[in-house]
Amino acid sequence: MAAARLARERSVIIVEEHGEPGVPLQCAGLVTPRGVPRFAEKSVVARVRGARIHSPMGFTLTIEAHDVRALVLDRRRFDRTAFELAVDEGAQALTGTRVTGVADVQSSPAATVRLGNASGTIESSVVIGADGPRSVCRESAGLRPPKQVLRGIQVDLEGEKADPEFVDLFLGWKVAPGFFAWSIPAGDVTRVGLCTWGREHVPATFLKKFLKAPEFAGMAEMSRASGSIPIGAGRSAVDGRIMLVGDAACHAKPLSGGGIYTGIKGAELCSEVVSRHLSDPGGSPLSDYDDLWWDSFGQELSRAFRIRKVFLALTDKKMDQALRLFDEPEVRRLVEERGDIDRPSALSAEVLKLAPKLAQFSPQLIKSLL
Repeated sequence: MAAARLARERSVIIVEEHGEPGVPLQCAGLVTPRGVPRFAEKSVVARVRGARIHSPMGFTLTIEAHDVRALVLDRRRFDRTAFELAVDEGAQALTGTRVTGVADVQSSPAATVRLGNASGTIESSVVIGADGPRSVCRESAGLRPPKQVLRGIQVDLEGEKADPEFVDLFLGWKVAPGFFAWSIPAGDVTRVGLCTWGREHVPATFLKKFLKAPEFAGMAEMSRASGSIPIGAGRSAVDGRIMLVGDAACHAKPLSGGGIYTGIKGAELCSEVVSRHLSDPGGSPLSDYDDLWWDSFGQELSRAFRIRKVFLALTDKKMDQALRLFDEPEVRRLVEERGDIDRPSALSAEVLKLAPKLAQFSPQLIKSLL
């Protein structure tokens, strides 16, 4: 996204470590409509208006909106489309090439990007690191690593989901410790996966057990993917001439693990700052990016991470109790009418007023959200 915007007026080089953008797949592809640019609308394979959240004790909370609240993407097509747009705008692409380090010496007129595969180096006025969870750019800049790292695994199962307008989420320490499992409609396939937190919790082990559920009986596995999600961003995503976006900046949402919206928004803000800086280096510092992403979505990420701390402290029994409180008619109606997976903490104060018993699960942390 940033490459396409900047390539219209600047010389841009994209370094893509894989031979083909979008491969391997490492994303569930669920995003709000605001997270899908017009150029990528053909990547949409399903439209979702509701969710069923299953507690570890057997209770199910059903949230059903009257309109579409989320879209499901063919993430490979989405990534390829974004890549092709950048090339069409004039960016030069180096595929199958990995960045091995970035040297940003302030006395030098440019940062030096080291490439693997005997590809040499690139001199650049600005380096935008969109290099994922194990970001070489983040490490080279000395920027703070994520507070937590989730490990995820996902399969596409042949056959449409029984209810193609609903996602299903499954909670419980025996299902997906430290996170949740999901079943998402994705056109001709059903996307099923989970994330775990903690080295002792191997995602593949939990997925194998989860796929034995009756709703997946007889559905053949078409593909499998795995990856990690860094959550808990630091306050800065800039150091010198190195800037970070997306997973490299740890901008995934702590409650859902989603990073498409924040990645796209971060790229837009980053490209704006870079464009101004290159036109006026003295008057428009790259550090302006930090204020912009923090005001746009950073505060929400911080609040959501605090809510995640509450979630991690819950036993299976308490998860069930909390979920039942959201089934109170006024609370459920509020979530159905105004719930937003990009800004889940926005309704915190109103939800707590309607269901004050939620405060019992962590009074101090919940008070900080009011």
